[in-house]
Amino acid sequence: MNSVLNGRTTTYAFEQAGVFARGWHIVAFSQELAPGDVKALHYFNQELVLFRGENGRAVVLDAYCPHLGAHLAGTGSRVVGDTIRCPFHGWQFNGEGACTAIPYAKKIPERARSALKAWPVVEKNGFIALWHDVENGEPNWQLPDIPEWGPDKWGDWRFNRKRVKAHGREIIENIVDIGHFPSVHGGEALQFDNRFTPYSVSQESRIRSDLNASMIQPSDLAVDLNALRHQQLDPNARQWGMATYHGPSIMYYYTTSEGGPISYRSWWVNFHTPINDEEVELTSAIILSSLDDRPLPQAFVDMYPLAAIAAFGQDVEVWKTKLYRADPILCDGDGPIHKLRKWYNRFYLPRSEERWDEPSEVIHCVKNAV
Repeated sequence: MNSVLNGRTTTYAFEQAGVFARGWHIVAFSQELAPGDVKALHYFNQELVLFRGENGRAVVLDAYCPHLGAHLAGTGSRVVGDTIRCPFHGWQFNGEGACTAIPYAKKIPERARSALKAWPVVEKNGFIALWHDVENGEPNWQLPDIPEWGPDKWGDWRFNRKRVKAHGREIIENIVDIGHFPSVHGGEALQFDNRFTPYSVSQESRIRSDLNASMIQPSDLAVDLNALRHQQLDPNARQWGMATYHGPSIMYYYTTSEGGPISYRSWWVNFHTPINDEEVELTSAIILSSLDDRPLPQAFVDMYPLAAIAAFGQDVEVWKTKLYRADPILCDGDGPIHKLRKWYNRFYLPRSEERWDEPSEVIHCVKNAV
């Protein structure tokens, strides 16, 4: 797909303004939406409403009432049974977007029976995700389970959410960018492998902290990360991780650390949901558990999510000020940037053009012997 953007020919559909990726996008955590709750959402340059009825189902609808345009999450809106009630005239809409009641009317207009778009929603792993597709097609792939999540297992997510001036294309390239670890995170990659499938791209890595490497300090973090690293670095700790983007915006990351004074494992869910052409809502969420029979110290349990969020914040400092290079000058030490862009672009194409003919291969980007 080639067109002109700012006087140059573009290669990828994701370079066009007003185009958002087809796929699942997380919009809330389950813990944020009790039965009867109503929340206003703004994603994809659109106003949406999220609510949970008495049946427990999470619903996302277009936000504006088709009657006279009131916002369904405006002041005075409320859930009635399994419907949301417009605060202006009391019209009620169910989870399919159909008007089911008008308090002062004898008959519901036929047009009102399919008046609002109901977005496909999945609720699993403690989060609520909607399916975005400008062609209004049904989901053709699903998000996997995280079996360790839950109140009887590793617990619920501890998360941090922020609005960042960035595009998803800037964020997702991290999954293949081996070269940024020393400068941004102060780490040395001992193993770094990428695997591509039609609807996922993974990074398996082993990273060793390097006290001699530089590290970016997030501007909104009070703790000095470089000083903290020198105080707490354990040379005996062995860290391994598998990060996987499932579709264009949701990354699961499973990581372990053993050999140090505390051995642990954790799941992260990192995701970026487009707000508009220039901003995303960037979220990082954590659950963790001991890797052996020893319970984790409470101080560590409290500290770890903050440290994980800070690590994500190092990348944010780059994303929010960087410029997208459509034709970057790459070297032999870079990861498969162009392959990643081709994979990512398919979520912006019409379904008739959404093909992935390349093999599900593993690309080794190892610089050092393990």
